Formats: sequence, structure tokens, C-alpha cells
Amino acid sequence: IPMLKVYFQGNRMVTNTNDLVTALGLTRSEALRRGIRTSICKSSNADTAAPVCDTSANWEDGWLVFVEDATGAARGAIGEYETGNGDLLVRVHPAAKGSNVTIRPVGTGISNYVSFTSRGLPKHSDGSSQSGVFNVCDARGLLNAEGNVIARGVELNAAGRVGSINDAAKMSCP
Repeated sequence: IPMLKVYFQGNRMVTNTNDLVTALGLTRSEALRRGIRTSICKSSNADTAAPVCDTSANWEDGWLVFVEDATGAARGAIGEYETGNGDLLVRVHPAAKGSNVTIRPVGTGISNYVSFTSRGLPKHSDGSSQSGVFNVCDARGLLNAEGNVIARGVELNAAGRVGSINDAAKMSCP
């Protein structure tokens, strides 16, 4: 039975990591496809009818992928819906799966959101670059008793590439 618990914890860790990799990839691909800035932000109410970005939330609370429009007009396809501030919501992700899961970013300007330009580069609206690692951890921490990395990371580089990592030198857990 204890090994089954470890198995399920590992699967949840991989699922949470893959969900974030997918969301960041979707955000970038939407920016490229639409030719307009697209962002992902953390949200404390992603599972409600009117979700919004929330800088006081944690990434494990949920996130939103949305298309930004400098003029305030919504853009997009059927099936998407507008947020209250004129941005177009593309995807909503509820809280991370499992108990004691944390997703903490470490890097340049990724603590509250990541925004991709129409060219697929992660940049703030002022042009400064965004990059870093989102550490996906649970109550077990970074390493197991044998010294193997059990936490996961989602790495975003300045060119916009996103990928899953398990490199202890690039990661940390609370």
C-alpha cells in the first residue's frame, strides 16, 4: 500500500507539471496564431463563472489563458468568452490536483503572469524579458530518501520555449 501512495503522488506531480506546460504552450501558440499578445495569469477563482487574475493567489490555485487587446475590444472565436476587462478568455484551469501541492515561480518577472508577444517571445508590455522555472512540489519536497529528484519544474526560456525539467540544480521546494 505505501508504494501505491508514492505511485499516485508521482502521477499527480507529472499531471500538474504537464498541465502547466500545456497551458504555457497554448498561451504562446495563441499569440503566434492570432498575431496578438496573449497571457497566462494566476487566479484564485478560476472555477467560478467570472474568473479574474489575482496577484495574491498562488499558481496552484488555478490560472487563466487570455488574449489581450490594447484597444480593449475582445477578439477570438466562437466558444470563447470575454472577461470583465475586455480581454478574451481562452482557457481556464482550476486548482492543481493533490494535497500540499505548490507551484512557485523563480525567475525574471514570472511571479504573477507570463505574456507572449505576437512573435512568441515572453515579454512584459514594457519590452522586458520573462524567463524562469515554475517549481512543482508536494509535501515530499525536492528529493526522496535515495537522493532522486521527485519534484518537477517547468522551465520557460527567454526565447519562449517551455519544457518539463527535473534538474535539482535549477529547482527548489519550500
